[in-house]
Amino acid sequence: MYAKSFSEGEPFRCAGNDFVMLLPRDHTGACEAVLQMVGPGGTTPSNSHETFMQIYLIWRGEAEIFIGPEVKRVAAPAIAFVPPRTEHWVRNLLEDRELHYLYISVWPNGIPQEESEGGWKEVYAKIIDSYAGRGFPAGTKN
Repeated sequence: MYAKSFSEGEPFRCAGNDFVMLLPRDHTGACEAVLQMVGPGGTTPSNSHETFMQIYLIWRGEAEIFIGPEVKRVAAPAIAFVPPRTEHWVRNLLEDRELHYLYISVWPNGIPQEESEGGWKEVYAKIIDSYAGRGFPAGTKN
């Protein structure tokens, strides 16, 4: 059984934003759940994923969600779906509050070895490095 409160998750930073790993891919082989907090007026890096889709559950704040060529303004509570191989990113529209959302990544055919090798911390260290190479702040895992 895997059941935890959000406060039991493992915090880390990536591209200037705070995250909490809630359900690591290491435990499921098919999905992952991460809490993301985007600072006032902040953004996430534009990215896409070859092998998995994502579901965003926004429960605090207001955001612009960019998925492919489309953009949608939402206020919590809200949901969004990001298909595989689709460029996407999020902007916090509020200048005085964090945006909080849960993203759930789903690998319908299971997680490829190269996306799980070394565990989630190793995978995210590579992601953090790639964003730092694009000019985003380097993260430090807590």
